Amino acid sequence: MNIVYVEDDPTNILLLERVTNSTGDALVTFTDAESALESDTIWDADLFLVDIHLPGDLNGLDLADILRSNGVNVPMVMITAYDLPDYIARCREIGGNLYLVKPVSVSELVEVLNDYRQ
Repeated sequence: MNIVYVEDDPTNILLLERVTNSTGDALVTFTDAESALESDTIWDADLFLVDIHLPGDLNGLDLADILRSNGVNVPMVMITAYDLPDYIARCREIGGNLYLVKPVSVSELVEVLNDYRQ
């Protein structure tokens, strides 16, 4: 499975790299929404994992909204340290498939990947 992970925290990126190495999934990471949108690799994604709070002008919810507006229908999992009703509502509004609150355990990440594996 081709996974795009948009996250600015190096520790979280390393964790997902370890998880995808063990599951055999391909992982491409970006540290901000703008660089993700500039890359052609995002159009081949089978799953997006997106942090909400990102550096730059666009947050993860903005990124997901732009992708959905451009016809991207693959699953999008929003990940954040903030369990806020406004974020959860916005995630649903833009077509987010799942909202996870950090910290996310390795077993939970593996379960999420397995749930979305085609």
